[in-house]
Amino acid sequence: MAQQDRDPFSQEQLAALRAQRREQGRQRLLAAGALALVVGGVVAAVLSSGGSGGDNVSARKASAAKSGQPQAQGGSGGKVRNATSQPDWKPYTGPVPILEYHVLGRPKTEVPYPELYVPRADFRKQMDWLDRQGYEAVTLERVEDAWYRGGTLPPKPIVISFDDGYRPQYTFALPQLRKHGWPGVLNLKAEGSDLYHSNVEAMLKAGWELAAHTIHHSDLTTLEGEALEEEVAGSRKLLQREYGVPVKNFCYPAGRFDETVIAAVEAAGYEGATTEIPGFATRESPYELARIEVLGSWGVEGLAEAMRADAEAAGT
Repeated sequence: MAQQDRDPFSQEQLAALRAQRREQGRQRLLAAGALALVVGGVVAAVLSSGGSGGDNVSARKASAAKSGQPQAQGGSGGKVRNATSQPDWKPYTGPVPILEYHVLGRPKTEVPYPELYVPRADFRKQMDWLDRQGYEAVTLERVEDAWYRGGTLPPKPIVISFDDGYRPQYTFALPQLRKHGWPGVLNLKAEGSDLYHSNVEAMLKAGWELAAHTIHHSDLTTLEGEALEEEVAGSRKLLQREYGVPVKNFCYPAGRFDETVIAAVEAAGYEGATTEIPGFATRESPYELARIEVLGSWGVEGLAEAMRADAEAAGT
């Protein structure tokens, strides 16, 4: 990627990116004809058939039962199905969408970034829609295994990531993803999150991946030397010591990074890093992995439109 693309994103640029996504949502709602018919037709077909035919969960349950693989769909213990490779997965090195969520729920009062609050009902419907479209969530670690080490992925892989460490990511996202047999990726601040130690342990037990998101959610482009090393390498060490997992990936707070920050991330031993650059992630840019930031006004139709547009841009 060109040097200019690696310059830190200003608050104005981040606001512009988010405004672009909001405008996509508004255009989708105004023009909703064709897309609403498609989505509505899919939902109606599923409902009228009692969930048969288009229900990927049911199909994979049957496949898992035949192969003797654990389903790990419900309950509270054990890893979910997609925490490990499945028999129908194939080698894949192409682009992969990474969704980015923050708070699940509606803001109770005025907040600086209300679009970062996705209603829980919308999140549930979005996960159901992804499943009906054939997507299967995996961790970023599993994507990297496929990209660089000959590992395998489902036919339509997707990564579902959650930033900062808000309580509904444990109380709501964890059981919702478990219903589909999917793990998530928790980009956790090493200090000051809303999650208890036991919450994070439960997510890891289900097969989630833990990624570092600095210690204090600092703007890394304003730091250098030991201060930068503490936030980048130090956060990894804290999480490794606290939870006993590798912590292979990093997430830039507010998507802000530059060449110096990338160098610090590489030196700390991370395999990849996620940004707030819109689009599908590719193996060619391990420390500038694009994500699709899901906004609160989208609903299912907004997510569908963003996925369609970004898939088209990625050539998939």
